[in-house]
Amino acid sequence: MDPKLARLQIWPLDIWGQPLPVTGTQLTVTGPSGTVQLTPDPGAEASFETAGDFTLCLSSDQFREFCMEFTIDAGGQISGFDTTGSEAFGFLYRGTSPDGATLSSIAVGLPHNWFSSSGRPMRRGNQITLLMDGEEAWEAVRKELEQAQHQILMASWWWESDFELTRELPEHLTLGEAARWRNTVVGVLEASPAIIRVLVGEFWGSHDIFDWITRDDTILSFAETPNDGFEFMGQGNATSDQFRFDVATFDFAARFAEGFPMFSGIFPDAQWIASEAPGKDVDFSESPVGVAFQAASWHQKFSVMDQAVTFVGGMNVKATDWDTSEHAVYEPRRMTYESTTAERLDVLNKDAEPTQGPRKDYVLRIEGSAARDSADVFLRRWQYQLAAGAEFSANASPFSIDTSPLPESGSSLVQITATMPVPFSENAILETWFNAIRNAEDTIFIEDQYFRIPFLTGEITARMNARPNLRLVVITKPVDEWTDGGCYWTHVTVGELRQQFPTRFFLFQLRSFDTVVTWGIDETESRFTDIDVHSKMLIVDDRFMSVGSCNKNNRGVIYEGELNTAVYDPDWVREQRIRIVDNILGYPTSALSTDWVTLLSNAARNNDQVWAAWDDEGFDISLDGAPLPAGYTPSGFIYSLSFRDPVDCLVEDVGPDLF
Repeated sequence: MDPKLARLQIWPLDIWGQPLPVTGTQLTVTGPSGTVQLTPDPGAEASFETAGDFTLCLSSDQFREFCMEFTIDAGGQISGFDTTGSEAFGFLYRGTSPDGATLSSIAVGLPHNWFSSSGRPMRRGNQITLLMDGEEAWEAVRKELEQAQHQILMASWWWESDFELTRELPEHLTLGEAARWRNTVVGVLEASPAIIRVLVGEFWGSHDIFDWITRDDTILSFAETPNDGFEFMGQGNATSDQFRFDVATFDFAARFAEGFPMFSGIFPDAQWIASEAPGKDVDFSESPVGVAFQAASWHQKFSVMDQAVTFVGGMNVKATDWDTSEHAVYEPRRMTYESTTAERLDVLNKDAEPTQGPRKDYVLRIEGSAARDSADVFLRRWQYQLAAGAEFSANASPFSIDTSPLPESGSSLVQITATMPVPFSENAILETWFNAIRNAEDTIFIEDQYFRIPFLTGEITARMNARPNLRLVVITKPVDEWTDGGCYWTHVTVGELRQQFPTRFFLFQLRSFDTVVTWGIDETESRFTDIDVHSKMLIVDDRFMSVGSCNKNNRGVIYEGELNTAVYDPDWVREQRIRIVDNILGYPTSALSTDWVTLLSNAARNNDQVWAAWDDEGFDISLDGAPLPAGYTPSGFIYSLSFRDPVDCLVEDVGPDLF
């Protein structure tokens, strides 16, 4: 006979049903005889010799702490465990063991402070590298494409088969047709022994009259050829009309069963957990025409090689998405594929500007288990198209996710986060951003193509009101008041934040600069060129970073197909933020980086003065061979940005969720 009055089997887990790390995790039971610390191993048992009131507590670094009271009566029966106020935690309870012995079981799942509870699991042991701008990113992608032996998965919003991945100087300028083709994405892919699968977004739903916009004849020739090892399907996003948006619930019991299938019978009842992120009503008819229309797309841009390495970012397989981190005005490699040698040399000699402007963006390279999560995103989309009988599905084949362990090669905590519309219903990007804002103490740093996300602005405002020293830094780009449907909400967002936080909200844009010596009296002409900020980046407090395809607009976190990577690693994130700021400022900040917001603000003010000086001169001055004066020489890329009143936008009557 068991001498113990009662036994409690405890499964201390994270919200995704995974074991918590032993380091940094504490599991304690406090009762009449004091506090006992238990080893936080899944399925560990605690024995009790006396009746009384007890408190179970589970904590782990960067997870929310769980504490709950329970009672053991004189007969060894355990009761209590009131879950009121703990709805965000995973909690499963069984009063007796299956054999009827006095063994009760509980499983506790801790939500992470920063990561999405509803999303894919947080992963440990991945090696991550932030790749800044196209030259660095596409060189790394090409290397992995060439090393892949079994499988290549690529998803893009737009696809150009003649997109040149690498562009080495000086030979790039004078390459012949065959040599240039070998540098293109399809030139590299068609030489690979791996099976290639490509997904490309389509506009206004799938397989409509506009399919041709985002693809070309070259990729279609592979799609139309069976058994060539190069498969392609397009995919549209049919989200439209009016609907209620809420983050989908998830079943913690199902996660436990998946993680511990041998013990799945312990907790037979489901535990559905709702998101703490708010929902909202979405209406696609909130536009001047008053009619709902399909405005959604699959905007994800990622690749996976042999399910071991993934690249997640904001760059399309498209001519516009290549630049160096110098963002030179006259960059001869920033040209379309069909450009001639003479045209490229004209740019080199400053006799012409390139066909593509300067562009800023990021990609995250991840080696390790998180690559399987990217592959799973692709798999779910691919399977859906196969089941739907999508165009070219007859020549496409199914595949599966490899479950064999991958070696651990890094220490960063990462989560592959997605926005996936119905029927996939995944909104992990939204949850991570809400968590990050709610945890912000010092600085929220946004660099993004758009800044019109009223769904999140309320959280930013609330946090800045709660934290008087919290600063918001936004780098974005100007908005055309005549043609951009997102003009109104951009102006509204910026206006509200400027009014409420005039000294803590910093808004910037980026520009490249060069000069050209011509003839005449004022022979030196300036060339200011706006940098197309295509980034989708968020850094909070030098601890958390989110990079991917999702812009700072409502659609990106609600219904657009998006993919980001969330990273929690204070040392790594701080290194990346310093690198980003140094590039923007044009000099290394080193120890000065502790007050990097002031450095950005001062640099923008100085560059604004340089621009004004050129403006006063009509953007040309006379130097007669003398060096450019300091007052006419900007440093780095950063300038102030402002927006006018929302009434200055041509399109005002548009809802916040369309653009």
